[in-house]
Amino acid sequence: MNKPAALREYLRRCIPQLATDPQQLKIFVERGNIVSRSGQSLSFEYRFTLRLVFLDFVGSLDLLAIPLLAWLTTHQPDLLQNKETSSKALRFEVEPLAHDKSDIVVEIDLTESVIVQEDADEAGNRRLTATHKGEVIHPAPYATGDYTLYLGDKIGAEWHITQDTAHG
Repeated sequence: MNKPAALREYLRRCIPQLATDPQQLKIFVERGNIVSRSGQSLSFEYRFTLRLVFLDFVGSLDLLAIPLLAWLTTHQPDLLQNKETSSKALRFEVEPLAHDKSDIVVEIDLTESVIVQEDADEAGNRRLTATHKGEVIHPAPYATGDYTLYLGDKIGAEWHITQDTAHG
């Protein structure tokens, strides 16, 4: 699976606390399924819940929510396009530790398609090749570019992500 590592790297670039201390983010893959249809190919889809645990987070939940939504717009757009799925696909819990610190848990339901193709090498030996299929990129992916996130009149985060680095 590529999406957990790609999201970790994206958040590290967008959230100043994670750039300083990447160990403040723990990622777990939970409730995973492999969905395949019998047929001509071994292609399949991973379906899983990605659990993000932000430890000792200081600041507004907006500092997490906005970059997450930007990443999802590009990497899992179907979650945000349907009112029914979007209302259930991104969940969070906050445990206050002090007046300015919290542990925050975010759960996101993700999918990742894997295309398995069969062919033969030069010697005629049969081989299978697995390719992780990316999402269709929309015309204005918010996950790339130069952004400054303002919380009121203060800068909460800034990031610059190119199209190449956005995909992990």
